[in-house]
Amino acid sequence: MPHYDAIVVGAGHNGLACACYLARAGLQVLVVEAAAAIGGMTSTRELVLPGFHTDVHASGYQLANLSSATDELDLAGFGLELIRPDVSLSKVFSDNRSLSIRTSLDHTCAGIAKFSPRDANTWRSLYGEYLSERDRLRRELESPPRPPEAISAELAQDPRGFQRTRFGYQSVRSWAGETFDSEEMRDLMADFAGHAGFAPDDAGGASFALLFLSIIQDAGNRAVKGGMGGLPTALAASLAAAGGQVRTGAVVTRILAPDGVATGVELADGAILRAGTIVSSIHPRHLILNLLREANLDHSIVEDIKRYEIGASQFGIYLALSGPVAYAAGSEAGSATQTHLMPSTTDGLAEAFRAVRAGQLPAVPSAFVVNEAAVDPSRVPKGKSALKVILTTVPYTADWPAQRIPYAQEVIEQICRQHVPDLKEKIIGMTVMSPLDFAADLASALHGTVTHGAMTLYQQGSLRPTLSLGQYRGPARGLYLCGAGSHPGPGVSMMPGRNAANVILADLDQSRRH
Repeated sequence: MPHYDAIVVGAGHNGLACACYLARAGLQVLVVEAAAAIGGMTSTRELVLPGFHTDVHASGYQLANLSSATDELDLAGFGLELIRPDVSLSKVFSDNRSLSIRTSLDHTCAGIAKFSPRDANTWRSLYGEYLSERDRLRRELESPPRPPEAISAELAQDPRGFQRTRFGYQSVRSWAGETFDSEEMRDLMADFAGHAGFAPDDAGGASFALLFLSIIQDAGNRAVKGGMGGLPTALAASLAAAGGQVRTGAVVTRILAPDGVATGVELADGAILRAGTIVSSIHPRHLILNLLREANLDHSIVEDIKRYEIGASQFGIYLALSGPVAYAAGSEAGSATQTHLMPSTTDGLAEAFRAVRAGQLPAVPSAFVVNEAAVDPSRVPKGKSALKVILTTVPYTADWPAQRIPYAQEVIEQICRQHVPDLKEKIIGMTVMSPLDFAADLASALHGTVTHGAMTLYQQGSLRPTLSLGQYRGPARGLYLCGAGSHPGPGVSMMPGRNAANVILADLDQSRRH
């Protein structure tokens, strides 16, 4: 029974990042991954046709722009190459006018001014506030979450405490409606809140939309050259340089925690691997309800995780194309990392969410396109192109075996009819993934989700995933959580992995002192 200092379950980007920090601190670290390849939700595969490399889940390098891990782990030195297009994202409206976030703040504001000069000035001011708060924000994201009472005490001493509290609870419709004059800026903000599962009228959507759009204005919606899989590859190389190991095809069936102390993991082949520290980067529900099913956990821990909301299911359409396509909105939309096409209005987005929450397929779904080959031609054969169409929210309970292909074809028809007239004639290959397919492909994509739990207000910060598990420490001594089900949550950031590693190392140091 091999013995390690730490075993990390799951070789997604957070698990690998956590392992890197532990190995750099001198621990003997093993990462075990159920799949045949590393990456988790940061994987790139030839999903449609040979030679067409597509990102299965995550695409843009967004929140990671704020992460200290990129430099601390020398990811560029281990092969990570980032591409920053001039146009980070573009929102296309029903008349094919577009509104974009571009590298230059002046260029962004010039585009906004076509809809409202006042909105351009407002965006410049909001972005300036973000820059003044950026370092504080990074510290907050890269630290264990503060308990609610500590946050309340700070706000009570802040002259702007009421405004900050109100903004934190606001829906994107409420905040954007009182902040911007043009419907177009309001619609752009609503679209980006929808990325994290916030409907236009959901509490908390405003702060998410403003944060991510500010980060994108600051550092871009960058793409990893060759595909997002380049990130876990660089992390694995950094880990190997620090003496850590990765073992793929190793399915963990049980975490051993006799007498409330984590001691190892059992694999599907019956092998038992021992370690003094066990770290989980997998979905919190899978951890508590499956891997710890024999650990005699406190009843409240199990009940709390059963109530942990899963979040919005996604639907993916992956297209190999005979050549580049032409957006009716023009080259700016076609060159963006992401182009938001449907619905064009906040009301349309609200209707899509309403339908999904009623268990119905929305007539006009929430859809954006990742312009993979336009941003990074190295992903496709010369002269060819590729697009990824993501529906950010669909009902998990639909009859997907019967509706998967017809619904994908309907979505493509809508895109052709309204925004990309030559799309259908250039499709030479298509792969469609419903929520069932995502879930079958990756255990952590529970119900076809990508967030490791909904990002509702009551599942953020020290409440993520639950209050008792909200500081990266698991329900057994020596067991930790380091995935997107922990603060600061989903998105490619490496922050949950980095934060968990710091907590683990502090605990180990404390135990040595005693």
